[in-house]
Amino acid sequence: MNWRKIKAEYIAGGISQRKLAEKYGISASNLMRRANREAWNKRREAAESKAIAKTEQRTAEKTAEIASDNAVLLERAKTGLLRRVVDMIEHYPATSAAEVKTKQNGAILKYSMKDIAAVLSVLEDKTSKGQSADMEDLSPLAELLRDE
Repeated sequence: MNWRKIKAEYIAGGISQRKLAEKYGISASNLMRRANREAWNKRREAAESKAIAKTEQRTAEKTAEIASDNAVLLERAKTGLLRRVVDMIEHYPATSAAEVKTKQNGAILKYSMKDIAAVLSVLEDKTSKGQSADMEDLSPLAELLRDE
């Protein structure tokens, strides 16, 4: 009988002692006595705890990585929008609070400073709360940001 293999399979989880006994054609009571004597349950719990801790660590690292990526994307979007606002004010000083038309890919797009300010406000609010923005937040100005 390969007790190391049986023990390793039990510690790895996913199968009960009774099922292992059936699988390897040994009596359940014999397997259970050996498992109790060698503290298989404690080793299984330790392995599960270690796996959970490792998973939690990976999740935390991935969450931090995503948050960092989102912060970079938000900063780029905010910078791009602010640059556009400044350009619009410089090129259209009389219409700084009104609608601005801009040519892009042969189309005339219209944006108001209110539209741009609203998107900037949402981005700033989410950034200050540590939240991530999604494409829906930027969609009102998608065409304006396309070349960013």
